[in-house]
Amino acid sequence: MDLGLKQRGVLAMTPALRQAIGFLALSNTELSARLADLQAQNAALDPSPEAEPEAWLGLMRQISPPSDQRPRPPPDPQGASGGYDTDRIAEGDPGLIAHVGAQLPLLVRDPADRPVAQAFLQALEPSGWLGADLADIATEARVPIARAEKVLRQLQAAEPTGLFARSLAECLHLQAEEKGLLTPAFLRLLENLPLLAAGDIDALAAACGCDQDAVLTMARALRRMNPKPGAAFSQAPAPARPPDLVLRRDGEGWIVELNAQTAPSLRLTGSGASPESLREARALVQALERRHGTVLAIAAEIVARQDTHLRRSGPLAALTINDLAAATGMHRSTVSRVTAALYLKTPKRTLRLRDLMCASAPAARRLEDPLSVDAVLERMRAIVAAENPARPLSDAAIAERLLPEGAALARRTVAKYRGLAGIPPRAARRRQA
Repeated sequence: MDLGLKQRGVLAMTPALRQAIGFLALSNTELSARLADLQAQNAALDPSPEAEPEAWLGLMRQISPPSDQRPRPPPDPQGASGGYDTDRIAEGDPGLIAHVGAQLPLLVRDPADRPVAQAFLQALEPSGWLGADLADIATEARVPIARAEKVLRQLQAAEPTGLFARSLAECLHLQAEEKGLLTPAFLRLLENLPLLAAGDIDALAAACGCDQDAVLTMARALRRMNPKPGAAFSQAPAPARPPDLVLRRDGEGWIVELNAQTAPSLRLTGSGASPESLREARALVQALERRHGTVLAIAAEIVARQDTHLRRSGPLAALTINDLAAATGMHRSTVSRVTAALYLKTPKRTLRLRDLMCASAPAARRLEDPLSVDAVLERMRAIVAAENPARPLSDAAIAERLLPEGAALARRTVAKYRGLAGIPPRAARRRQA
């Protein structure tokens, strides 16, 4: 007989831990309001705490410059696109999120489904498309996929038509359905958008089962639709508000800190409270400290990974929720909550933490730092800018140019990325020349 010992760790979901997890999905302003309610209910908490002189040290992280010690250009004084300018957003329209939020009571009638709708709203990209998979949103909202699909169908009735689409084809499908254009041939056209992007009318006519004139008529109707229905609104993914985090230069490195004007704080009164109230108050203070530490750790990792981009000398590096979870040792749901809820003010702009993340492009070989989709789009723009206007490059030729740089893209993927980069098809570039 063998005698052995096994050790197993179990994480108990205590009320304090649930409280700390709930804090992660709240902005500084929302969390301050929540804590004000809790302070009023607990005599062991100071209702008007003053920040202690040493408190700022726990509300910041210092990020060293990259280890390669290459000279780094300073941030672009003119700023760059992306994010939103907090000094200008109030002069513009109310923004996509505010616009859709005003429609929610009419779109989602069941109050029990409103939290699920909010999860979809958090995943809404500035283009109006969903920025997360349905399964991930269902997991985040803690509902079955079937229920999430039901809520999504309700949200897809929002105006303008095409919001909450999961793909270009679905976005156009919603608009075609509204216009009464969903014939069998039009459905097959939507299934073969790469052929339309490539300008292969013969193949498209064969796929749709109609002649070329009918294909051209459908194509003209399709081009009148809006593939990015959210782009007509402000690029801010949420209404203007004070940032939750502030990024500052620190010599060759960075300092990221919680916004001192909005970061909530708690302090125990030390007297006049029951033992039960004191115990709950201590757990609340610990939950708040854990929340601040988690937020700063995730933000610091993002800044370190996107150092080059933040200095405006290059595109976004490949960085996903799974990458951050592995680097920080946190669960991906924790990273998802923080990056979706909080905003970072950089030296020239304010943007959501998730706006500093980017998927990696298909790689031709195993790379320590794979190319991001953003980097591939920038390289494609450079390739097209340098082409001979009289003989524009085909999508296949662009894929061949990208292969030595580490990106293994199929022709249809090049067509997709070309659309994201705002590059016209080959035939259109030849006409422009």
